[in-house]
Amino acid sequence: MDLARLFLVLIFITSACDIFENEQDLLSEEDFLCEEIPDFFTIVENPPKLIGTLAELTSKIVYPIQARKAGIEGRVTVQFIISETGEVLCPVVVRGIGGGCNLEALRLVTEHAKFEPGMQNGEAVKVQYALPITFSLPD
Repeated sequence: MDLARLFLVLIFITSACDIFENEQDLLSEEDFLCEEIPDFFTIVENPPKLIGTLAELTSKIVYPIQARKAGIEGRVTVQFIISETGEVLCPVVVRGIGGGCNLEALRLVTEHAKFEPGMQNGEAVKVQYALPITFSLPD
């Protein structure tokens, strides 16, 4: 009787994990793109600054199950526009590693990265920015 219950619990947990993996697949990189890319600067007098540290930002990574299973590690570079208010706009992966890491990097940047805006002639302006996100599995 106890083995039967344990077996049912294991089936339930496995099914729940499969559902979670499928939910991650529902989003794609195209879901993060802008229809119209705004005018922006590439170089400014005072460039934007990440609020907090890159280590703090990467500590919020939810390592994709597919990448963890496949042992995928590496760096994903996300390019985006930082608005005059410091928000991330139009993120796109310019260098990826797959396994769900590209999508997780996009999520991380859009949900958690906050910036002090770039300044040109004393005014906050939109600035293009690229941020490397490193994915590494614990040893």
